[in-house]
Amino acid sequence: MIGANAGRWDPARLRVKSVNVVSENTDPAVRLLILSAGDPESERAFSGSLRSLCRALERRGIVHHKANVNGYTDSFARAPLPIRVLQRVDKRNRIGHYRYSRLAFLRNSRRGRRAAAAHAGFNACLMYGTTFNPALEVPTYCYFDATAAQVCRAGQWTLGRLPKGKAQAVIDYQKRVFDSCTAIFPRSRWAAASVASDYGVPAGKVCVASAGPNHVVDPLPHKAYDAQTILFIGRDFERKGGPLIVEAFRRLREDLPDARLVIIGCTPPLEEPGIEIVGPVSKDSPGGLQRLLEYYSQASLFCVMSSFEPFGIVIVEAQDAHVPCVVPKRFAFTEMVVDAVTGRHVDKDDPALLARVFVELLPNPARLEAMGKAAHEHVRANYTWDVAAQRIHERIQQDLARLEFRGLEFRGQTTK
Repeated sequence: MIGANAGRWDPARLRVKSVNVVSENTDPAVRLLILSAGDPESERAFSGSLRSLCRALERRGIVHHKANVNGYTDSFARAPLPIRVLQRVDKRNRIGHYRYSRLAFLRNSRRGRRAAAAHAGFNACLMYGTTFNPALEVPTYCYFDATAAQVCRAGQWTLGRLPKGKAQAVIDYQKRVFDSCTAIFPRSRWAAASVASDYGVPAGKVCVASAGPNHVVDPLPHKAYDAQTILFIGRDFERKGGPLIVEAFRRLREDLPDARLVIIGCTPPLEEPGIEIVGPVSKDSPGGLQRLLEYYSQASLFCVMSSFEPFGIVIVEAQDAHVPCVVPKRFAFTEMVVDAVTGRHVDKDDPALLARVFVELLPNPARLEAMGKAAHEHVRANYTWDVAAQRIHERIQQDLARLEFRGLEFRGQTTK
């Protein structure tokens, strides 16, 4: 793992030099190398967000090349047969721990360096993720949803379950990545606050980039809001607050016996009146996206009550589809959902309190319709991939216009 000796590693060992090209251009064209901890063309990588951001940047005409720096342990890809066999017998999750090790970091960084050397001609680099650092001598940036410190505090996933010393080593190394970047692009103000408080990064170096829906089609016209239908979408039923929502729904049915709960993305063992289990629906499967959009168009409101959420793209997608959202009053939810305008914040994980919010909203279709309209407008103004790409593009262009970066271009590998 990244241990005490990690601080002795010299990023210069991976450094690839660039040269200054004489230029009088004060509004330089951005030629962006994107290095990502996942396949930039995959629906699975970061739930499709990586692909969506890359495509938005490509629409702006600034992407020079994009490359996946992950190796055979790419958590988003189908692993080779030997690795899949090892995963089945790997009771101690050695592969998961390896992803956060010093060795994995170095290997991923070297893959990034090789991609840079093979595709010279860029003048800026954007890293999607912080589990690598190719140390290129051009302005370098990183984009992410939550910090390692936030994940560790929540005790989530492999990173959050590492021994304290090893988790702190990962946090420390992420700080080195942040320190090496020209600017940092967290998705939310919530993540930006951690960058400042946990890592000591100055505010002028942080630019909240936002995110957007992971599909490019417009939502369907929303049907009447009087169906009293609650929609839940999530693969991880427990973490997304599924059991809490189900308990609140049972209480809701005492007051509104015709209410319905539709669950998509997982298959919890439930057979109860009013609950429909749809299961996983892939947007990339034939008819999959259309099917999801139809469920959104029929929903009176959307609800997740996540115990931890790095961001929550599904909330953006629901609001874009004119669906008011009920969310916990924590994480980036409080930015994405405007309380009493585009949905409701719930103060604590109490099924009785959540049921009262449902009872307050569901019998009032006019209010739900007004919230749904406000939610759609809120997303279109603040939460699209084009908005995120514009913020990233403008910040990089601003940096490239600075004297020390003007005319800088990566020409190829000159040192090891």
